[in-house]
Amino acid sequence: MYSLAHRFMLLTILMVLVSRSNAANAPSKLIQDICKETAESQGTYDGCVGALELDPTADSADISKLAEISLRLGISNTTDTQNYIKKLIKDATPESQKTLSTCLSSYVAATASFKSALSELSEDPLSANYDSRVAGDDVHECEDELARDKARFPGLTTRNNYGKLYSAIAFVVTNHLPQS
Repeated sequence: MYSLAHRFMLLTILMVLVSRSNAANAPSKLIQDICKETAESQGTYDGCVGALELDPTADSADISKLAEISLRLGISNTTDTQNYIKKLIKDATPESQKTLSTCLSSYVAATASFKSALSELSEDPLSANYDSRVAGDDVHECEDELARDKARFPGLTTRNNYGKLYSAIAFVVTNHLPQS
C-alpha cells in the first residue's frame, strides 16, 4: 500500500498538472479584456473568446494584430453567410425570396464595411472603428427584415448573431487602437 505521504505527493503532482493544463488553455490577457468589454454589449464572454481563438495566432497577438484578426473573421463570416443565403433563395417561396434578397444585400454591405475597416486600420483607426460598428448595423437590417416578414430561417438567425458578435468584437478592439 501507498503511504499517506506518497498519496499526498501524487495528489500534489496531479493538481499541478491540472492547473498548468488549465493555464495553457486560458486566453491571453488581451483577449480576456477585449471579451469582457465585448460581452457588456453583445454576446457572451465565452462566445467572444471562442470566436477569436478560431485564429491560432490570436493568443499571441498585440492590439493591432487582434484588430486585423477580428476583421478578417468578420469578413469570413459575412462572406460565408452570403453564400448560405444564396442557397436559401434557390429553394424559397417568392415571399421568402424577397426577405432573403434583402438579407443578402445587408450581408454584402456588412462584408464591405468589414473590408473597409480592415483597409483603414493603420491609416485611420477611427474610421475603422466606425466601419466595424456599421457592419453590425448591416447584419441587424437582415434580422429586422426577418422579424418584419415573420420569416423563420433558424440557421440565418444564428449567423446574424455571429455577425453581430464579430462586429462588436471588432468595434471594441479598434476602439483600443492608438490614434494616428
